[in-house]
Amino acid sequence: MKTPLLFVLSIVLLTVSCKERNASTAERVDNNEQAIDTILEGIFRKNELMGMSVLLIDEGKVQWHKSYGLSNVANGSKVTSKTKYRVASISKTVTTLALMQLMEKGKVDLHTDVSDYLGWELRNPNFPDRPITLYHLLTHTSGISDGEGYGRFSKEMIEGQLPIKALFDPDGAYFTEDMYSKHAAGTFFNYTNSTWGLIASVIEIASQMSFDSYCRTHIFNPMGMHADFDPAYVDNIDDLAVLYRFKDGQWTPQTDNYQGQKPPSRMYEGYQPGMNGLLFGPQGNLRASAEDLAQIIKLFLNRGSINGHQIIAKVSVDMMLKSHWEYDGHNGNTWNNFYLSYGLGIHRITNTPKSDIIFEDRTMAGHPGIAYGLLSDMYFNIPTQTGIVFITNGSKLAFKYGKETTFYQVEEDVFKAVYPLLKK
Repeated sequence: MKTPLLFVLSIVLLTVSCKERNASTAERVDNNEQAIDTILEGIFRKNELMGMSVLLIDEGKVQWHKSYGLSNVANGSKVTSKTKYRVASISKTVTTLALMQLMEKGKVDLHTDVSDYLGWELRNPNFPDRPITLYHLLTHTSGISDGEGYGRFSKEMIEGQLPIKALFDPDGAYFTEDMYSKHAAGTFFNYTNSTWGLIASVIEIASQMSFDSYCRTHIFNPMGMHADFDPAYVDNIDDLAVLYRFKDGQWTPQTDNYQGQKPPSRMYEGYQPGMNGLLFGPQGNLRASAEDLAQIIKLFLNRGSINGHQIIAKVSVDMMLKSHWEYDGHNGNTWNNFYLSYGLGIHRITNTPKSDIIFEDRTMAGHPGIAYGLLSDMYFNIPTQTGIVFITNGSKLAFKYGKETTFYQVEEDVFKAVYPLLKK
């Protein structure tokens, strides 16, 4: 399959290069839609994916949105424009939007000791005199790691109605020594998920709303998104893709296998805002379609405004997109040169050769996601008003790094396939 794909791609590139360089993206799509659709279908089949959504934004508008495969193998449901996925770490960007709103209202300060908001002391035991701030949490430089206790806590927190303090307090029931690193806050980048439960807890304390309700009221509804952190609030549960891994010769559901029945809300009776923001998965539980993620991209392209609503201020957009950490050769765990620059809840692409490249002629910002068999991307570039969304809910093959970048090969292939559609 590899040779035909490369051949078709070369034909597409030649076709595009022969057209007027000032042609609109809509014209490029019209002229090349069938050829690129064929390439994407080939990528889908070559990687033996369960389902796939690809969306491209150019000139500030959605110019291309295609769906492939199945969202649910048991009932044969196909992926459509309405299909929602648990998009994993793309969720962190939305969580950051919520926190920035509260910062703008003066309810939180990013550089204040987060213990002041939580009502209990959060400290790395290796650096007991070093405060940890929201800024450190947003930039993955808090000195906190996803230790062994995190997984057990996540599985038991609903039934046990556990406070998040139990995970991070050295005297807590779920604390493990590997929760904290040998790096002081602000000195070392180490990507974490558990820390976003702390951020969500602060959002709840500052707003006196549950995290999911806050996002529903202040982000999703005004933005015209049909997304949610709690699957119980997804409009149509049958629109939610099951996430799969291929095990022992068969597709095995990993999460969101609700079989047409909505699950109960994750918020148990008696829950009080701030008890445990991790309950709603601020690090990865966002259920959203490719078109929902396109709304987030448009929000950034429009400098914080969408549908007549200023969701966050322009200055907050600039703060999120600014580089707050850059790899200098020894100050972080880069995940094989994938994370080389990070903003506030934003992965910043640097276009370093053989590393973090999406489109070679522009640097992107946004976030990836990977969990339970899913792989996802949401990236954009403001000067060119472009953006891309890619999501798959499972692959028979193990994801392998690309030959030319540190994205996975399937991502690299998709980026190359749609690149000819962009206005240069």
